[in-house]
Amino acid sequence: MSERDDQNGKSASMGAMRQQTILALINQGHVVSVGEFAKRFSVANETIRRDIRALEEAGKLRRVHGGAVPARIFDLTARRPLSERMDVDRAVKILAAKAAMEMLKDDMNIFMGVSSTMLLVAEEIARSDRRLSVTTNSIDIGLTIASSQRCTVNLLGGVIHYPSRALDGYEVLSNFEGRLFDLSLLGASGMSSVHGALAPSKQHQVIGAAAADRSHQVAFVVDHAKFNRRDAQVVRGLNEFDFLATDEAPPAELADALANAGVTVFLPSEKDGGAAHAASGVGHAHE
Repeated sequence: MSERDDQNGKSASMGAMRQQTILALINQGHVVSVGEFAKRFSVANETIRRDIRALEEAGKLRRVHGGAVPARIFDLTARRPLSERMDVDRAVKILAAKAAMEMLKDDMNIFMGVSSTMLLVAEEIARSDRRLSVTTNSIDIGLTIASSQRCTVNLLGGVIHYPSRALDGYEVLSNFEGRLFDLSLLGASGMSSVHGALAPSKQHQVIGAAAADRSHQVAFVVDHAKFNRRDAQVVRGLNEFDFLATDEAPPAELADALANAGVTVFLPSEKDGGAAHAASGVGHAHE
């Protein structure tokens, strides 16, 4: 191999490494800046622009002024106040909530995370005859379930975050100490065949992971609009949770990834408004 060939090989290898780094950061929710990356790799701005152009041509990102963002923009619904999210895709969220009820048995000790879908699960619990011990950092979920007077509700202390009507901060994490749960029910802003269950912020990720780490089993409750949707934080990889409750069967790629990870999918029964499905690893609620 000539010296020139060797140099060309090293240049191609460095280019591949830069592009992998750019994609990794974008998949975490960062906006890549041309100037910052040029300084980071000690190359010219035009070199980074060529990397970005190559990745855009491959369909892996989208160029914007001064840098690049994911090929598909994150859905911003999960960043809106809870009151605004309740009516977004409400009908399918209700179906996902009904599917989740199959996982809940009397005398279970469960944790419920904060999301509009979780609040709909709480409403289903309040209407049911389930007798549960529920721990949550959601004020509305706590009040909704407590209204049934059948369930014991433990509200984790913390700083009130009004838009989500939840308790956040260090105090919430410290109140997890010594607690164990049979099941954690969590919401997600995205469900990826590659990354698993996703969340919009580090705060969502930290609290979700803290609950999951203290649970015998972990379930996510999401509607089909979250399938293959991107977001900024990974809460749990596919091999790190047990169940998915949703309103309709996942698309083929995601369904295969869930099956390979051993995740059981729960769907609503036909009488609850769910469609008829016949698939391995899929259960129907209330049948």
